[in-house]
Parts: sequence; structure tokens; C-alpha cells
Amino acid sequence: MKRFWMIGLVLALAFTVLGYQGVALGEEEQEYIVLVKENASYDEVVHDITQGADIIYEAREVGVLHVKSSDEQFMTHVQNMSGVQQANRHVDIRAHDAWIQADRDLNTDDNQDANLYEEYQWDIQRVTAHGAAWDINQGNHDVVVGVVDSGIDFSHPDLQPNLLYGKTFFPEATEEDAYTDSGMHGTHVAGAIAANGSVKGVGPGLGIASYRVSNSEGRMSWAGILDAITTAADDGVDVINLSLGTYSTMTDEQSRLLHQSAKRAVKYAQNKGMIIVGANGNSAMDLGKASHTEPGEGKIYGPLFDTFTDIPWVISVSSTTNRDTLAYYSNYGSSNVDLGAPGGDLGPEWPNPEEDVSLIDEEAQALSTVPVEQGSYGWAIGTSMAAPKVTAAVGMVKSAYPETSPARVITHLKQTAEDLGKNGHDEAFGHGLVDVYEALNQQP
Repeated sequence: MKRFWMIGLVLALAFTVLGYQGVALGEEEQEYIVLVKENASYDEVVHDITQGADIIYEAREVGVLHVKSSDEQFMTHVQNMSGVQQANRHVDIRAHDAWIQADRDLNTDDNQDANLYEEYQWDIQRVTAHGAAWDINQGNHDVVVGVVDSGIDFSHPDLQPNLLYGKTFFPEATEEDAYTDSGMHGTHVAGAIAANGSVKGVGPGLGIASYRVSNSEGRMSWAGILDAITTAADDGVDVINLSLGTYSTMTDEQSRLLHQSAKRAVKYAQNKGMIIVGANGNSAMDLGKASHTEPGEGKIYGPLFDTFTDIPWVISVSSTTNRDTLAYYSNYGSSNVDLGAPGGDLGPEWPNPEEDVSLIDEEAQALSTVPVEQGSYGWAIGTSMAAPKVTAAVGMVKSAYPETSPARVITHLKQTAEDLGKNGHDEAFGHGLVDVYEALNQQP
């Protein structure tokens, strides 16, 4: 029964991640996001804002400030500043995981010959043609994959050979934080990309860089996420994985601020030649379809989008099962899915009207790395687990065909995907299930 309640809790987070209420730091202080006009003097705006607020974090390259103030009139003052485009309450951002649990029974400390890949990793086998893709190319460290997430455990033996560096993007981070995971999420994602040990990632030779955006409580700063994206682009990272986000509707002012600032970060990445892959979310919603939503107080009517994956240039990924069906929790949409990839589920008998947890099929989930102190390996489901397979596929194509342009890499993965569901592009799988073997076997 304990496992069922964990599922319910995290699914609830997925539905309430909009976070339209301000975050109270004390009895009076509130947090805000400020978007500076693109043609305004950033330094002048910062000077004016700091007369009545403290800066928590800033993403200078895209003109976004995360600030706190106890001034009840702060919003009115800042919105009247000539250099400010928009301002609103800060939003709580979380990772897109529907379920993740360590499994200490799989720890291989006492059995170094254990091959968990062969026994359990149906998802990696599915997109690599049971490892046949690795006979063509296994990836290399000339290609850098950035993981913008909760951090990565740099002590994990299955990841160590491919971990390049770590950076942090949240207030009051320490140097040590860059090489640790605030939970399990980022380490699980990293393993799906480039683990090379008892478990395997899609690209077991790819280089990984960690861009940790969450503090020890798992909280993220919106400005920190945007700063991580632009920093990765400046670092020359080839592709980043975004298994996090929130929802937006253009009928809401706060949503428009998030969307506009996210578009700036994506444009910055595109201009630098960095590809972004995003998880499409776990709320089982038809994204882009007009519907009632209830963020905070009151109802909003209009199309609901994932803030990042709705933006052109971001590869939007839905989640599939070990039966090649759309996972029950996965978001979908005719204009909101580019590719599908295995993210696992709880088996063909779940969900069920009786909510019978005895019907959960553990091996229908995705197995990957988790921090060593939490057991080294763990099961998860979610579009968070689907997106890194596509991220790794980008890295593999870049490894095999380094002269291929980013735009051509994206097109090539769509063209070589395995068509599932309806013929051609559809709302569940986009252009199809990512196929690393075919992507490497056919020159872009």
C-alpha cells in the first residue's frame, strides 16, 4: 500500500505544478519573476529593482530576475518601470517524474558480474535494437550531453567514466553540490543517457555534464533553469535534456511571462547550435486542446501547453510502454509531440478501478542508476524517463556524423523513427518511436 500512496502523491504534484500562488518566505516576503525588455539596459533595471527588493537569482542572458520583496506595492512599482516587460509571482517548478523508487535488492556491490541491462532494461534494448546500434557507434566525449536536472551522483561507478563536469544554478549552492543529486531524478536520467556498467544507457560512450538546478529540498528557481540552459549553450554543449517544467496557458499573465522567457532561452540555445529535448509531462492531457484548468483560485479556459516543449526547436517527447502503447500518464497532442520513447508504466493492468497495487508489474518500468547511497539502481516511469532516450539519440548521431547540422540531426531522428499508432505523424507518438539503430545506420 505504501507504494500506491507514493504514486498518488507525485501524480498530484504533476497536476498542480502550475503554482500560481506566490511563495511566502516569511510573514510578509514574497518572490517574483521579472522579465526585462530586450532593448532595455539590464543593469539599470537591476539598480531600480534593488531599491525595493533583493535578487535571489538572475539569468542575465535572457533578462530574467528572481527577486524577493516585502513591499506590498512591489508588483505595481516594478510593472511601471520603463525597462520591465512583465513581472509576476514566482512559480514552483518540479521534475516531470510520475514514479521513482530505489531498489536495494539490485545493488551489485556483492555481485560485480551482475548484468542488469540484459535482464531488465527492455527500454534501452528497444531503441538500440538490443545493442546492435553500439556495433556502429557507442558515442564519445567529443559530444557533450547536458542534464539540466536535480544533479547527478558523480560517485556512481556506472556513470563515472562518462561524467565530465558539474555546475549549479540555485541560490547558496556549494561546490560539492555540483557533484551530487538532491534526490534521485537527475542520476536516473543520466543513466538512461550514458550509463556504462551493470546498467547501460542509450549512448554508453557519450560525455555527460550536470547542470543542477534544484536545492536540497528539490526546489528550483525559474531564473536558475534559464541560466543553466544559456550557460550550457555557452559551454558548447551539443544537446541538453529537460525532464522538468510547468504548464502554461496564454490567457494567463504569469504563463505568458514563463513562455516568453523560455522562448528567449530556447532561441539563445538555437543560435549557439545546442539542441534541447523536453519531457512532455505526465498529466494524461491533450496539450493544446482548449479545456478548463484550475490553477490556484478560479478557472482558466484555453489551450494548455508544456512551457518548454511547445516551443519550436525543442524536441517534445511522449512516453511509451513495453507494449509499444502510449503510457497512461503521458501527455499527448497533435501539435505537441515530436517523438515517442520508452518511459515505462506500471503494467497492462494499471491503472485499474480498484487501484489494486498487487497488479503492478515492476519490470514494465524503466531501470536506471540512482545515487549510490540510495541503492545505486532504481525503477521509474514518466516522460522524464522517455526524454533522455531521445537526448542520447541526438548525441549518438552527432558522434557518428559530427559534421551534421543540429537542424538536420533533428530531422534525421524524425525520419528514421519507427512509426507507431496511426500512419505518419500522430498525437500520441509524433513521428514515431525513436530508433537509434536506424538513425546510425542511415547517413543524415
